[in-house]
Amino acid sequence: MPITPLHYFSAYIIHRISKFNLNFSALIVSSMVPDLEVPIIFLISKGEIDRLVLHSILGSATLGLLISIFISFSFYPRIVGFILPDYKKLNSKSVISKSLIISSLIGVLGHVLLDTLHHEYNPLIYPFSTESIDDFVLFGDYLLASKLISSIFIILGFVILIREIRLGRNGFLKRILVG
Repeated sequence: MPITPLHYFSAYIIHRISKFNLNFSALIVSSMVPDLEVPIIFLISKGEIDRLVLHSILGSATLGLLISIFISFSFYPRIVGFILPDYKKLNSKSVISKSLIISSLIGVLGHVLLDTLHHEYNPLIYPFSTESIDDFVLFGDYLLASKLISSIFIILGFVILIREIRLGRNGFLKRILVG
């Protein structure tokens, strides 16, 4: 997705439709973690590429998973703790658990798979190959696919925000940041 924060809405949907007790905070964090490499890879490659390790299946399922768990456990509670006064309850949700690990794995892999639908460079099988796997790009046109995916997620974002606002202002931030 061209705009990293739009991945939040995929985490929200996964959390809402899941029949399992997924960790929403970990889904949020992990749905954005693969894009942490974008500026670094872009600088290292001198603008040639902007995704690599964390945008591959193996890289996201290993390094991306570890980064997601670390951020979900160490930083996310502190950051959200500044916004939400109910820090102790948030902190109790951020223990390393099976739910946090599975949620993190779903988030990073979901990000990578969603990106394969519309990015021009998809190194899905890195480190075995740096070749792009473009078979999943919608319509075979990454520009059209990017516009479509971005539009869908922007609209979805408005629908989700309207839904959450209609549920009431009381607890709004908690619902959208912790679940």
